[in-house]
Order: sequence, then C-alpha cells, then structure tokens
Amino acid sequence: MEIRTGTVDVRQDQAFFGREEELRRVLKNLTEGRHTLLVGQYGIGKSSLMNEARLLLTGGKHRVEVQAGGHSVQKDRLLTVSSPAPLGDCLREMAGGLYRNKDLRVESADERDDWALLKVRFTRLGIHRMQSEILKSIVRSRKKYIVFVTNLDRVSQSSLQFFQSLLRVTVVCGAAAATRDQEVFRCFWASFERIHLERLPGPVALQLVSHLMRHYPLNVVDPVMCRKEILYSAAGNPFHIKNLLYRAITQKTLGRREIRDFRTVEEGSFFNMGPLYMIGAGVLTAVKFFSVGAEKREHYIYYSAIGFMLYLTFRVFRSFFVFRPQRRK
Repeated sequence: MEIRTGTVDVRQDQAFFGREEELRRVLKNLTEGRHTLLVGQYGIGKSSLMNEARLLLTGGKHRVEVQAGGHSVQKDRLLTVSSPAPLGDCLREMAGGLYRNKDLRVESADERDDWALLKVRFTRLGIHRMQSEILKSIVRSRKKYIVFVTNLDRVSQSSLQFFQSLLRVTVVCGAAAATRDQEVFRCFWASFERIHLERLPGPVALQLVSHLMRHYPLNVVDPVMCRKEILYSAAGNPFHIKNLLYRAITQKTLGRREIRDFRTVEEGSFFNMGPLYMIGAGVLTAVKFFSVGAEKREHYIYYSAIGFMLYLTFRVFRSFFVFRPQRRK
C-alpha cells in the first residue's frame, strides 16, 4: 500500500478492521428489505461500518471473509444523508443524490437544468413541498432505494413524519448513539432491527493501530510504547485511536513524556462528584438537626427547601455528574 503523506488527515482514514459479523448482518438486512439501526457510542465505528457496507453492495470493494454474493445493488439505488437535522439541509442532500441518479423530478423545472440551478428552485418550494417531491421522485423511480443516515438520533418531532414516510418507500440504514424513549418515537425506532456495536477487541484494535502507524509519517522514540499507550487510552474506540495518532503525527518528535500524556489527552482530568454530593448532604442534615435543637423553625424550613432542590438536581443530572468520571474541557 502506498505510504500516505503528511497532508492527509489520519482521522479521515477509511481503514476498516473487524466487525465481520455485524457487516454480514447489515448486508443481509438491507438486501432483504429490513431497516437497520447501528447503535453505539460516538466514535465506535457506526459510520465506517455503513460505508463498508455501501462499498461492498456496489462492488466498490471486496472482502474475502464477507461476501456480498448475489446481494449487490446498483449505485443509483443508494442515497447518503449526513444528518436528519436541520431538515432543510437533509432534504437538499437527498435531492442532490436523486438528481445524480437521474430520479429527481421537480415540477416547473427543466430536466436539463444543472444541479446549482435546480437546487435553488427546489429550495423555493418550501419544506413541505420539498418532502413531497423527494418521496414522489423515489416512488416514480420504481427503484428500491437504500438510504444511509448517520446521526439518526437527531431526528426531531417536526421531521419524524417525513422519515416515517421514507421508511415506507425505501430501506433505511441508520446510525445512532442512543434512541429516545418518548412515546412519539417508539413506533419509529421499533421499525428497525438494532445492531449494537461494542468497542473493538484488543487484537483488532492492535491491527488498526499497527496499520495506521505503518502508513502515516510518525517520528516516535519508542514505537512499542506508543502503540501500547494508544491502545490503553483509546480502549477500543476507533475514533479515539485515530485522534491520538493525529496528535502524534502533528508533533515533530514524540518522546516518552509525550507518549505518557496520551492518557491525559483522551481521558481528561477525571473528577467524580459523588463524594462531594454525599458530604454536602451530610453537612446539610447536620445543620437541620442543629436548627431543630435551637428551635429555629424558619432555619429548618429554609435548609429543608435547599435539601429538596439538591435532591432534584441529583435526580435530574446524576447521569451527567455523579458516579461517573467527567472530562474537564
């Protein structure tokens, strides 16, 4: 493989390792017409998996261990959407894909118009007409489109109806860090077969790190130590691996001290607020007892109100602040 130059951002590298079983499931689902949702933390590789599936489906890439077999599709049956929000940008992105596939039909527009001109006319239709024209163009094409949507968890109530309609005329493969539990979204998420992506296992993460270190310029004093620290700090998250290597590549020389700093860069300065909340609750309780003993009823009521507010804060924000280490920005 050709060695990459320093002008190429390692974070944009399309290297793909592991996930063979998940990839087989995605290919099988999409070719059989089942909506599929990839679920996992940010940076875990959902978009990379969708891109790999897209390449295999269209014959742009071949993998011996994962065969698309008779499941290949034409490129003009695929659409890619970077995000469902804002909805206007999403609709224009889909319209651009339909235009390239020669399937976009906009009333009062000449089919010979270039995309720049047609895009202006399309935007002037307004959100509701834009949605309608996209759905009608897909139906008129008589193609069973496969739509890849990243950040599908950003779908809003205002765009939900459009995406529910899209599910009826296409096959959707989406990626989401999490799904909303609100009742209005339950039917939508229930339409998907979910595939949960976990962190890369150690051997696979090692393959990815070794591949990137071979193909990008990296001036490091101790390559073995560098590899170990990246594996430890990234903990199987592909984006974190690439982000650490990007930081390493941008430095002229990477010494042992800089390598040890990887943990600080990815993990941040952790701060667990659990003990602080416990100490504060204990102090507040002691003050309330003291107020009772001193027969200061107004103080007791005042501190009880403070305690109640702190309890509400704990209940609402504990998933963000309590019993979980946080990064300081």
